[in-house]
Amino acid sequence: MRQAHIFISYRRDDAAGYARAVYDELTRRFGAERVFIDVDDINAGQPFSEVIQRSVGESAVLLALIGKRWHGEREGGAPPRISDASDFVRQEVAAGLAKGIRVIPVLLDGATIPDATRLPRELGPLAGRNALELDHSRFADDMARLVREVREALGEPAVAPPARKVPAAAWWLAGAVLLLAGATSLWQRSPAPTGPVAAPQSLARPNVNGEWQADVTYDWPNARHAERFVFAGEDGELHGSASFLGVARGVLEGRVDASGLSFVTRTSELAGSGGGSPVVVHRYRGRLAGDEIRFVMQTKGGNSTHVPIEFVIRRVAPAAPWASG
Repeated sequence: MRQAHIFISYRRDDAAGYARAVYDELTRRFGAERVFIDVDDINAGQPFSEVIQRSVGESAVLLALIGKRWHGEREGGAPPRISDASDFVRQEVAAGLAKGIRVIPVLLDGATIPDATRLPRELGPLAGRNALELDHSRFADDMARLVREVREALGEPAVAPPARKVPAAAWWLAGAVLLLAGATSLWQRSPAPTGPVAAPQSLARPNVNGEWQADVTYDWPNARHAERFVFAGEDGELHGSASFLGVARGVLEGRVDASGLSFVTRTSELAGSGGGSPVVVHRYRGRLAGDEIRFVMQTKGGNSTHVPIEFVIRRVAPAAPWASG
């Protein structure tokens, strides 16, 4: 029996970065063959509208990613793109509502649910749907909730979180206890050790969890952007979000150890007419120094060649409490 599919609906100039991050996480949990995203699943020369209608019809859940430009506002006072019957976002959501599949609005970085009075009639029911939020400052937690909702929509049982890894220090301690027990009968016959005993190396996770920010200058003219990084995780794992050009991207392949941290993010680069949307991979490697992390970031793929760039991110201090008295 064919497995139920998950359809990701988004507007490229509103939520392309989030769409890629959500797609990567869902494919990791459910498999790439079960998650539809237009960039990866519509081949050159295929009729876009027909593929959309067929793919929505094969889906059990549609995620409508809604940012602050979801309506598709235009300059000069022209009506937004959502009011155009040929608008693909309108077609996707309308098809999902008409077919009775589970349509989940996902509100990005503080966006609000669309007002029914501003929507075409066939999209009106979207305004009455219970929405989820996805924010770059709590990306990992919000994404975990989204995955749970998708599993429920697919009628699949919840997956228990993976058991925490036993720290290497715990195995070292257990081994030391066994060694001590085995040596109990021999210690009186053995000479006492002389000289200082070296303490075991600390295996504590470097303190990178939290919120960070930086002004990053990219390798093209007049390209300085305020970027935000949110890190979380345990032991050697690292997850969260890292913005590129001000848009949050999910942290992938994240690792952290005493020598530093590393991860990748992905961006769908918009090309010219007929040029497709190549996926660009950004690889970050950083070294912690107090409340700073010194990064080197290399961009691969896309339509341009990029040199590595270096920048420093700094921890965002929590807001100071109001002084009493």
